[in-house]
Amino acid sequence: MRRKIFMLLMILPLFLSLGQTTGFAKDENYDEIVDEEIFGEEFVDGEIDEKEKKKADLIGPQVFQTSALTAATGKDDKGNSYMYFVMHGTPSALAVVDLNSNELKNTYTLSNSTSAWGLDVDKDGTVWVGGTTDGNLYSYNPNTEEFRDHGNKLTLPKDTAIQDIDAVDGVVYGSTAYGGSVFKYDSHNDELVNFGQVLYKKEFAKSLAFDEEKDTLYIGVGSKADLVKFDLKTKKKTAFLPDDYKNDKYVRDIRLIGNEIYARMDPSNRLVVFNKETLEKVDEVELNSRTVSLKSPNEDAIYFTKQNSLYKYDLTTKEQIDLQVPLLKGTEMLTLDYVELNDPNYPGYTLVGLIDNAGNVLKYNLETGFNEIVKMNLPPQPVTLYTMIQDEKRENIFINGYMSGGLAIYNTKTNQSVLHQDISQIESMTIIGDKLYIGAYPKSRVLELDLTQPWSSTNPRELMRLGDYGQERSTAITAVPKLNKVFVGTYPETSIGGGALAVYDLKENKQEVYENYIYNQSLVSFLHHDEYIYGGTSIHANYQVNERGARFFRFRPDYPEEKEYIHLPFQASMITSLIADKEGTIWGMADGTLFSYNPKTKEIRSQQILELVSGRFRNAKIIEGIDRNIYGTVEGKMFKADPKTMEVEILLEEGAYEIAQDSEGNLYFRNQADLWKYPMKE
Repeated sequence: MRRKIFMLLMILPLFLSLGQTTGFAKDENYDEIVDEEIFGEEFVDGEIDEKEKKKADLIGPQVFQTSALTAATGKDDKGNSYMYFVMHGTPSALAVVDLNSNELKNTYTLSNSTSAWGLDVDKDGTVWVGGTTDGNLYSYNPNTEEFRDHGNKLTLPKDTAIQDIDAVDGVVYGSTAYGGSVFKYDSHNDELVNFGQVLYKKEFAKSLAFDEEKDTLYIGVGSKADLVKFDLKTKKKTAFLPDDYKNDKYVRDIRLIGNEIYARMDPSNRLVVFNKETLEKVDEVELNSRTVSLKSPNEDAIYFTKQNSLYKYDLTTKEQIDLQVPLLKGTEMLTLDYVELNDPNYPGYTLVGLIDNAGNVLKYNLETGFNEIVKMNLPPQPVTLYTMIQDEKRENIFINGYMSGGLAIYNTKTNQSVLHQDISQIESMTIIGDKLYIGAYPKSRVLELDLTQPWSSTNPRELMRLGDYGQERSTAITAVPKLNKVFVGTYPETSIGGGALAVYDLKENKQEVYENYIYNQSLVSFLHHDEYIYGGTSIHANYQVNERGARFFRFRPDYPEEKEYIHLPFQASMITSLIADKEGTIWGMADGTLFSYNPKTKEIRSQQILELVSGRFRNAKIIEGIDRNIYGTVEGKMFKADPKTMEVEILLEEGAYEIAQDSEGNLYFRNQADLWKYPMKE
């Protein structure tokens, strides 16, 4: 008989214990929510059906974060002002905060959405939210407190997410990824029209704005960036972004102010202004905020931030005025809106906006200049789980949260977790003795966590930061204790060529970086075994695809520049997991194929488990079990392989991602926000 390790009533105490940990180390990037794409594809776990659920035991969510993706303001019929926050989570949520009292009023679950970027408030005060991963559209009426899920509005096969919305009198216009389309939803008669892909081969319709007077949409697409005028009457499309801006990735945000179009370029931090009639560029402004405000209700001006300070931009004189209003260190405004508050400190209109993902909000009064930063008490949400490893004793499982980060340490003997929230998304981890080495995103940082010491401002400590080399993700990591060195492989996003190999000397506190280590490929798996470090690549780098297949290679830790390629008798797009068994045989996953390599005899064996894979990064993970069998997951399937015959048994048909094992042989996997246990039969 299988023994359930958690009954339903035990999940609540686990949630409370996770939320009460203290003494977090401050990772300066922990509150920077990453873009919802991973090497060109959105990271989404397939669900587990009821039949498969009966084979495993639910442990539950492990990582909870308070991460506000975006916000908007509005008011009810009585004039009460509210701020609406989209909370990242699995599922996401809409949090309603009273701006007069700064108190949380309501929280509504955005079912079927792990995040939501599209947020707009209609003229009547109704809030509209466009979500992922099914493209559901939601609304909330502050007068009736009615919350509605209007269902999935994505009709093109490639579309998985609503990127932006604009709501006018109950009609919602939306833009999408990865079909790069735009749609119109009329809530009065529940009619949906999809206008198709905006521009050929542009997968992201990142931003849009509706011009009610002209019945025209302005759409920012990528990547690479372009800006399109779409006349809804004639169906004519006009692309008008000048060539000087087409090396940007996206047009992140669009504002229509008077007779002008304000387009926020990303990542170049330029605000480009166009004449609405001629579509010619009339101005350019440098800024750091994600967006700009609309025109001030008090004067001919707009607001934005740069260099950690609030600026006013005079629309007549084009003068930029530094208002000397500092933000929190390292932050810039994510949103900017105007409200009227019932507070003597804030007469007339007040500029308000979200500063960071932690829920800090700036209030700046336009009349008096009085300002303050308020930390809103926003509700934590369970987060989709991501990278997962076990320690050497198979006692603890380390598991990271996707996008908003967080690191949970789950003890398989006590069935309890400790959560450290203040750390960003982790791309790779390895444990050597009492040290956990972490490849953190963004900026391809490498951290060292001393497991014998409490979490603090100096633990974990940062060893390297490879963002200066054009690297964003530290996707492969291993360590060589004898040499006191850590080896890291990366995925490049802004450099030319492939990923880098970085070597950090723990004794000398020095680093060496070998750029474009495998020509035009990224490094996604490392293994240290005996005298070599073995590595695997992905053909994806810099949003490009290398026509040559993934490479399996090795090098001596003392001579990283002298790599040796090991030819595999099959083609693969990525080699995502490498291990060594107790006999010294190297095992790996190449797409959907399990393979072994004997370093002594050079013999290579392989067994195909799946013919086709999605192409998504981190699609497979393998470990050696305590019974000497090879266990793994690939594209949601959990399998067991006999190392002698390579015969494969499928344990779970779907819903299993990553894998770990405890000292009793029980297997663990993740699915969405939940950790699951696959018990070994007694």
